[in-house]
Amino acid sequence: TLFRSFLAISLLCCYFCCQAQQKYALIVAIADYPKESGWNSIHSDNDLQLLVPQFKRLGFQINTLIDKQATKKNITQDLQDLIRQLNPGDDVCLHFSCHGQQMEDDNGDEADGLDEALIPYDARKTFQKGIYEGEKHLRDDELEKYLTCIRQKTGANGSVLVTFDACHSGTANRIEEYVEDEDAPIRGTNVIFTSNPFYIAPDAKHIQRKNRLMQQSGLSPICIISACQPFQRNFEIKVGSSYYGTLSYSFYTILKKTKQWDKACFPRIWKQSKSLSSKQIPMIESSYPL
Repeated sequence: TLFRSFLAISLLCCYFCCQAQQKYALIVAIADYPKESGWNSIHSDNDLQLLVPQFKRLGFQINTLIDKQATKKNITQDLQDLIRQLNPGDDVCLHFSCHGQQMEDDNGDEADGLDEALIPYDARKTFQKGIYEGEKHLRDDELEKYLTCIRQKTGANGSVLVTFDACHSGTANRIEEYVEDEDAPIRGTNVIFTSNPFYIAPDAKHIQRKNRLMQQSGLSPICIISACQPFQRNFEIKVGSSYYGTLSYSFYTILKKTKQWDKACFPRIWKQSKSLSSKQIPMIESSYPL
């Protein structure tokens, strides 16, 4: 009887150990947008080819949304599905390689009067009344709600890393193998999405943004890395004969040197991205000490 009890307890402990510390990655990579969307093609497919093998090697359960799969409905559905399967102590990484765009703020919560938005496959570049009014853009306000739910589910012992290789998602020492190409594709646009044809975008360069996020009780720590500042465009980088997102390539170079997933690598991704481009300044916000 004692042996059976001990065995049952051991099996139960093993079960809970297996349940804890799972690693999940959701990667959204959109290279070819529909012609009618107004968005040019980019090289997010190259980013995907670099990152997926590294996540697999590190033991992540990976879900990818590629091109036509990456509609706003599917992105939000996959975020909801991810939230449902999370447990305390899990590690989560969300990576977005796509276009980005600033939008006129719709609820007055932005100091610069603009929301930052990711561009799903079915989002268009310009406002057309009755045809497209921004409903498929994934605003930062909406994404923040999903991130809060993820942090609640993973708890204080979990971790969340979010990387945005998109426009508006936020010099010396460059290595020779990386090339800053004047004709490099750009992820995003300087055109503000708004219904007002006379809208004048505010000068956001003077607004100070904190890189230290407050850690909240019961929520997992979070680190958010963006390829550029909110007022900047995101230029791709050429490596050999192929183009990649600057942040995605930086992420890859750090991951391939990493033996196990560790939050210590998060600021190294940001620092690596800083070293690869003089055209943009990557941004990091974290509740971890940097």
